[in-house]
Amino acid sequence: MPIVVAACVVPCFAAEGWLTDMEAAKKEAAEQKKELMIEFTGSDWCPPCMQLRASVFSKPDFQKEAQKDFVLVELDYPRRKEQPKEVKDANAKLAQQYGVRAFPTVVFADAFGKPFGGFVGGRSREDVMKAMQDALKNKVALKTAEEKVSKATTDETRLAALMEVLKLAPENYVDSFYGDVKAEIKKLDKDDKSGLKAAETRADQLKKERKDLQDFLAAKVTDKAPPAEALKAIKAYPNRDKLFPEIQQKLLMEEFRPYVYSTGDVDGGLLILDKVIEMVPGTEVSHRAFIFKEVIRADKDKFKSRIEAMRKEQGQ
Repeated sequence: MPIVVAACVVPCFAAEGWLTDMEAAKKEAAEQKKELMIEFTGSDWCPPCMQLRASVFSKPDFQKEAQKDFVLVELDYPRRKEQPKEVKDANAKLAQQYGVRAFPTVVFADAFGKPFGGFVGGRSREDVMKAMQDALKNKVALKTAEEKVSKATTDETRLAALMEVLKLAPENYVDSFYGDVKAEIKKLDKDDKSGLKAAETRADQLKKERKDLQDFLAAKVTDKAPPAEALKAIKAYPNRDKLFPEIQQKLLMEEFRPYVYSTGDVDGGLLILDKVIEMVPGTEVSHRAFIFKEVIRADKDKFKSRIEAMRKEQGQ
């Protein structure tokens, strides 16, 4: 019996207060009438993840406050420490289901795993607490909108209520978790007064532009490419001014590293980050640029010294 118990504890629990089994967490959330706070993390290689855990998630006062409303779940994607195959496979499926593209990603979801909020990247304790409260308020608003859908007596009022649900649904999880809402809106909204069909057309084109850029960067901006050549290639990306703003933002962000390494101009690099942040606020790219900017400005002289050392090493 002791051996069986020990084998169960290892895969089910991470740091104290955090579960690692999603199904167990859902069951506990349902029983306790709580929500889920799901952290997707790279615990042994991702600096923002490690910082978030050390300064916020591991703190007893944070856990005590968060556990009033949430069951805490840690889904880990380590690169060095071993994980049981069943845990690794389960976590991989969950990352795909929730469309995780960066670490850390934090999702606020109901006991069924349906998201109603979240954020990507490192945060201070105050910012995490605000995100939690904002998500809980959004959950209440979503519930109200969903009740309006169920009470609607005409197609017009049902469409309006469905649109409110879609508006409140977290954008990153609409297709995965609110697809039924989108499908019914398209069915009721013959003339696309909601703009949903037009938005989907834009999303498809944006997806294509992202794929084209990804293929371009993989071919032209490799780790072996000298920074000056990488910068030149990025600046020469075809029809750049005709791309969606999100793609232009991504291209500008890609300029940051080769620009700084090829010129040594850290202040110019910070200006690039400022432009990235201003171009399309609220995206993952703008948030990453903000984090880079804050890290550099916290000790700019040290960052400059490191860049100069690397340039000398490369003979620049």
